[in-house]
Amino acid sequence: MMAVVRSIHVGATVITAGVFAFQFLVAPGPHGREWTAAVRYQLGRCLGSAAWWGLSVAFLTWLIWLALVATTMSGGPSGQLPDLGVLRTVLAQTAFGYAWTLRCALIVLLAIVLARRGNGPSTGHPLGAGGALIAAALLAGLAWTGHAVGTEISLRPLHLASDALHLLGAGVWLGALVPLLFVLSRTRTQPTQAWDIVAVTATRRFSRLGVVAVATLLVTGLINGWLLVGSWAAVAGTFYGQLVAAKLALFSLILVIAAFNRLQLVPTMRMGAARARDTALHTLWRNVILEISLGAIIVAVVGVLGTMPPSAHLHGVVRHQMHTVAD
Repeated sequence: MMAVVRSIHVGATVITAGVFAFQFLVAPGPHGREWTAAVRYQLGRCLGSAAWWGLSVAFLTWLIWLALVATTMSGGPSGQLPDLGVLRTVLAQTAFGYAWTLRCALIVLLAIVLARRGNGPSTGHPLGAGGALIAAALLAGLAWTGHAVGTEISLRPLHLASDALHLLGAGVWLGALVPLLFVLSRTRTQPTQAWDIVAVTATRRFSRLGVVAVATLLVTGLINGWLLVGSWAAVAGTFYGQLVAAKLALFSLILVIAAFNRLQLVPTMRMGAARARDTALHTLWRNVILEISLGAIIVAVVGVLGTMPPSAHLHGVVRHQMHTVAD
């Protein structure tokens, strides 16, 4: 149950942050010639609705997550409601409780920002820069609910920072794929010049942004792998390591698709003949759906990994390495 809740919560938070990333880093500027009234209204409605849905699911699963942690601490059955005393203990005396309270406050604050901004048409950014910062903090704060908190004290700041950047990279790339899919879908079903320009601009900017996001994910993934898995032997010798390897394989597959999109489809959409552009648009739309599906599987794997003791922690690899460095 915990793995499912973690997976859904991480996915919802990634989408919420990705909507803001798309708004400010991918979508064309709000005063550009791409923004007809219809485009502004439809895209604004999509971004606002996606942010609300993501935040609502994140809030619900965050509450369930707390209940599951409290139930586990009390030793009761998983279906039983946690005792209020145990809940107070979790919130007041555990690192998870502190993180839960802070992130809950961020969820409420982001909801207030969204409610004040609305999700209708706007001459500016409908989601607001303040909301983008809150959404980023909400996503990065997940690092304080994972294994990084249990890392050796001397390495903990590095692990927390790496984990936070890893989450932000996922939000920028995987989370922004959802609104990108909306733009591509609208361009296919409403083949107007305005939507065509928005699709070309968005895919070009997303492709550039993806390079930065992928580089961040690769570097931080290597750091996290060293701290959590510990050795190549642990990759094949432990179930945790095997899941990490499966996650890496899925990520590599997404990289191949993204590289094909960037090198073949995006240039064709910009400069190809009309028929070639239509074919590229359809292929890109299909590939984005595939990327989102693979990303959802990765998030599910992350949810399972979060409930398991890491290979390095089990075998004391990190502790041994620290003693070796100290000596």
